[in-house]
Amino acid sequence: MKNLLCLHGLGCGGDTISLLNAEEPDLLTALEMLDINVVWHPSISLEKGDDVKQICSDFASGKRRLDLFIIEGAVPTGPDGSGRIYEFLGRPFIEWVRDLAAVAEHTIAVGTCAASGGIPAAGPNPAGASGLQFMQDKTGGILGDGYRSKSGFPVINIPGCPSHPDWILESLSLIARKKLLPEHLDYANRPAHFFNNLAHHACPRNEFYEFKASAEEFGQMGCLFEHLGCRGTQCESDCNIRLWLGRTGSCTRAGSPCISCTSQNFPLPDTNYFKTETIAGIPKALPKDVPKAWYIGMVGLSKMATPERLKINAVSAHNKYQKKVEGK
Repeated sequence: MKNLLCLHGLGCGGDTISLLNAEEPDLLTALEMLDINVVWHPSISLEKGDDVKQICSDFASGKRRLDLFIIEGAVPTGPDGSGRIYEFLGRPFIEWVRDLAAVAEHTIAVGTCAASGGIPAAGPNPAGASGLQFMQDKTGGILGDGYRSKSGFPVINIPGCPSHPDWILESLSLIARKKLLPEHLDYANRPAHFFNNLAHHACPRNEFYEFKASAEEFGQMGCLFEHLGCRGTQCESDCNIRLWLGRTGSCTRAGSPCISCTSQNFPLPDTNYFKTETIAGIPKALPKDVPKAWYIGMVGLSKMATPERLKINAVSAHNKYQKKVEGK
């Protein structure tokens, strides 16, 4: 049986809430199937106080084997690198994290806050919040660029705000079955299988995107990229392929722009996530899956070729063109 310990740093607990919504299988069934023993988790375990301190001390001393060490939330380093802004079980939280990471077979950062700092690390960041091995897109973090767990892995990052329950459980499954190797991680130390697509892929608004038929207000059917801040073409995730909440939803399916919450630099400073910043009518943040010059050159041609039904429906709240045709 593999022992799992989870600690929470600075964050909202959203990754735990997401994980509790796991389906096919549910969380408890998945843990049983993977033979994982949750020794302690701050949201679902009964132990508290001295009992938790003993659990952490036994792992840190090597008395008990720590197979899976999960951190959710950013780790505060202030003031002056001491970490004393956040004391946990009588010590700075950062000290516990470093001691436990040193003995863990696998150290896993769940959520963007733990992976690269996330919202707690956004400026001016008075707590000195940081990710475990990244501070935004710079390597280092509180464990350092050279950190490797006892199994030879860097910190395994599973970002998202929150992280999809499948990303977490399937990563645990790959680790438990020894199917995840260090070379399977991408440039941000993420299991590449989940993050080698864009949230844009399989978005139901893609036909509007291809013809640059864009919504001008929220609630309209058109693409949200050109005017309304959508970053699905820059967000590395499979959100619109895997789907959320009973395999039915995603941000763009709900009519909200993608905010690229899996990005190492999320949240971007001084950014309006609901309005696209442009230069001469061209979005500043261009899609990752096409050459920039190609995109700029094709915009005008795409608009010239836009079918009438897309022009009408893009700025409509429902399929107005279809009803117009039926009414003839």
